[in-house]
Amino acid sequence: MNIQHLRYFIAVAEAGSITSAAEELRMSQPSLSRQIKAFEDDLGCQLLDRGARSIRLTSKGEAVRDEGVRMVRYLDASILRVRRIVEDEVIQIGYAPSLAANLLQEAIASFSQCHPKVKLVLKDLSAAEMKAGLLSGNLDLCIDVADKTPNLEWVKLLEKPLSLAVPVSHALLRDKPKRRVVKVDELEGERFLLFSRYEYPTAWEEMTQYFVSSGVNVNVAGEFDGIGSMSLALEAGLGIALVASNISFSDKVRKIQLKPTPDPVCVSVGWSAHKALSPVQAVFVEELRKQSERHR
Repeated sequence: MNIQHLRYFIAVAEAGSITSAAEELRMSQPSLSRQIKAFEDDLGCQLLDRGARSIRLTSKGEAVRDEGVRMVRYLDASILRVRRIVEDEVIQIGYAPSLAANLLQEAIASFSQCHPKVKLVLKDLSAAEMKAGLLSGNLDLCIDVADKTPNLEWVKLLEKPLSLAVPVSHALLRDKPKRRVVKVDELEGERFLLFSRYEYPTAWEEMTQYFVSSGVNVNVAGEFDGIGSMSLALEAGLGIALVASNISFSDKVRKIQLKPTPDPVCVSVGWSAHKALSPVQAVFVEELRKQSERHR
C-alpha cells in the first residue's frame, strides 16, 4: 500500500469531494483523481461512488477511511519518535559513484530535510571494500550490485541497462561515426577494459560470462579500480568497455547499444544481517527505495 495514496484518499473522504480536497492539497483535480484511482487499483476494490458533482464512500471506502486514519496517526507518531531518537546519529554509507551517485544525492536531499541532525558519512569504495566494511561494522549501509556474500541482506533499488563505451577514434566508429548499434560478434578479439576482478568480482563475473555465453573471445586490456580511471583509459583509446548507460563521458567517447543486450546491473542497498537496522537507518533505506521508484 502506498501511504501517500492513503493520505490523499483520507483527504477526499474528509473533504467530501475530489475538487475540495485538491484545493486543500494544492493539487490539480485530475492529478488527485488519478492518485485515488491508483489507490483503488492497488487495493483491488472501489472506495468511492462517483456522481456528476459529488462522491460517496462505499462500505469498503468507509472501512478503509476509518482504519487509514488510525494508521496515519500511528505512522506520524512513529516518525516523530524516530526524529527524537536520531539526534546526532551517524550513518556510514559505502557506494560506487558509477551506480549510485545520482540516486544517493536525491535520497540525501530528501532525507536531510526531515532529519537535519543526522550525519551521513559517504565513502567511495570498491565492491570488496564495501562488503568488508559491512561485515566488520565499519559501514552501516552500502549501495552496490547485490551478490551472494553470506550474512548480508539486500533490498533491490533499480536496474541500470548497460551500453558499450567506445573511443570515437576506434575502428568500430571510424567508418560509421553515427552508428547506434554494435553486434556482439563484431567484438571478437577486441581489447576490453573491465573493473578489477578482485575489487568488483560480481561485475567481472557478469561481464565475462556475457562474452562466454555469446561465444565471443575478447582480450582484457586493463583492469580498473573505478569509473574515473576507466574513463581516462577510454579517452586515451586503450580499449572499449561495458558501462552503466547513465555514465557520462567527454566527447572523446561514445556510448552504443550492444546486441544482444546484456542483463542490466541490479543496484541494491545492503547491510549486515548480524545487526538490525536502527530506526533512522531504516528510514534512509526507505528513502532510497522511494527515490529509486522515480527513476524506473
